[in-house]
Amino acid sequence: MKAEVTIEYALRLLNSNKLDQGQMALEDLLIQDPTNIQIHQLLVKLGFTNKNYKLAEKHLIKLLTFQPLSKNYFNTLSELYNAQSRWQDLANLYEKQSKSNIANATTFFNCAYYQKLSGNFEQAIIFYNKALAIGIDKDYEVSLNVATILSEHLSEPDKAIDILTKAIVKHPEQDSLCYNLANLYEQLGNRNKALYYFQLACTINPKNYTALARQADLYKIENQEHPLINQLKDAFLSSDIAQSDKINVGYALGKAFDDCKAYDLAFHYYQQANELDKKTLPSYDAIKFEHTVDSIIATFNKQWFSTVDSTESSSTSPVFICGMFRSGSTLCEQILAAHSGISIGGEQEFFHRLMFNNYPDFPQNVLEDIQVDRKKDRLLSEYLTEINRFKNQGDQLTDKRPDNFLYLGIIKLLMPNAKVIWTTRSILDNCLSIYFLRLGSSMAYATELKNIIHFYQQQERLMAHWQSLFPEDILTFNYDNLIQSPKEQTQRLLSFIGLPWEDNCLNFHQYKNQVKTASVWQVRRPLYNSSSGRCNNYQKHLETLFPLSSLKSIK
Repeated sequence: MKAEVTIEYALRLLNSNKLDQGQMALEDLLIQDPTNIQIHQLLVKLGFTNKNYKLAEKHLIKLLTFQPLSKNYFNTLSELYNAQSRWQDLANLYEKQSKSNIANATTFFNCAYYQKLSGNFEQAIIFYNKALAIGIDKDYEVSLNVATILSEHLSEPDKAIDILTKAIVKHPEQDSLCYNLANLYEQLGNRNKALYYFQLACTINPKNYTALARQADLYKIENQEHPLINQLKDAFLSSDIAQSDKINVGYALGKAFDDCKAYDLAFHYYQQANELDKKTLPSYDAIKFEHTVDSIIATFNKQWFSTVDSTESSSTSPVFICGMFRSGSTLCEQILAAHSGISIGGEQEFFHRLMFNNYPDFPQNVLEDIQVDRKKDRLLSEYLTEINRFKNQGDQLTDKRPDNFLYLGIIKLLMPNAKVIWTTRSILDNCLSIYFLRLGSSMAYATELKNIIHFYQQQERLMAHWQSLFPEDILTFNYDNLIQSPKEQTQRLLSFIGLPWEDNCLNFHQYKNQVKTASVWQVRRPLYNSSSGRCNNYQKHLETLFPLSSLKSIK
């Protein structure tokens, strides 16, 4: 009877908007009756009402221990984790459910999906295979996901090709399989097979306009009468084209007309594509990004780094290649890939994933947390385990994630002797190259030139800070200087890393490897200068967007 009275009293407090007092009353009651389902339910509800998600989580977990088969509690906790991008917690939640008697193929599939998002790639494949073993519907989706893990994260593109090829035989009606296989062949530099499978995807599904758009990337389009241009124009004006497809087709038309040197038409389509893309993305908050850079500079300052233990062996550290997207980082890595002493790691997600999943307000709290209970050592071990999968040629690894420039403080905390190559390029050439490419939702600045320029300048400001802290460990590697003096600049690069000269580095375009960035075809050609000074082709459009005085200051 006392419990019922207390619950009624707590409810009166809650209904009177006395939330803190209501919570205290409920928690006092739990001391007397720790398994009372109703009280835990009320605390969950209070947690959501008060946006105290830790409270809601705590009592949802309790409820699941009392009623482990409850779909309602499970789904609510899953939604809570999902809203907070807590992928590892979701993976653990689904893995626990997979051991219950209500587990089904979807349970294993979802567990695999969240294991993948958490960076547990081998575990993800194990759970995908379990989903297959018990007969999941749409098994081709498992093939797509496993192939992506193998090619993107485990450096096993041949296995990925085998899986996709077999899946196409089993499911010839699935254009998504052909599209993904085409994409993989493109990364491997197999132009003919990439074109074949993109075209096959379009044959299976004539409304797969993105597969049509991707064909424009495979070769240089010499004249405006090319049949692909007409197909793309028809698709762009189609009444049944999805927004995302229309955006991709717009970028493809921009690329096609740029190939033809029809720069006004190219800019017209690039501008339309970016305007459409902007509507699908969160707004770029320039002030917030400036504050983030301010906070990084204040957090990782000279005084703090003077206390960092620098006894770590440099042999454990990859060479980090970072800077702006489209600044020549892929070219830099490809030059290094041709050296017998280097294994390339490509764009590693580790530090971005670590910050995104665990420190959404980065850099707040990151230093205090990482230095607790030997967490620094654990993170270093996890990172090295992840990147060492890519060691297949030389002992020196590279990690080429452009936006790692944001995380160099953490990188130098874990690996004080790490070397950094900062790739740079003429600001207007670099910013136009970004504007001419569809990037992801985390790069909302990329759809407007003034925002790209702002991001570029903030990146320069932060890199100047890192250079002031680590002048001997950061090499500036400029794209335009490389074009003018390839041997001299490549010698600088190798000398910085501590490797001897090899002629193969100048023949980087002949190196057969998987390239996963938009520069896939550029790095398979000898060095060329048509991208240096590219902004001159769009001078009048730049002058329309920016006052002439402003444009001169940007240059």
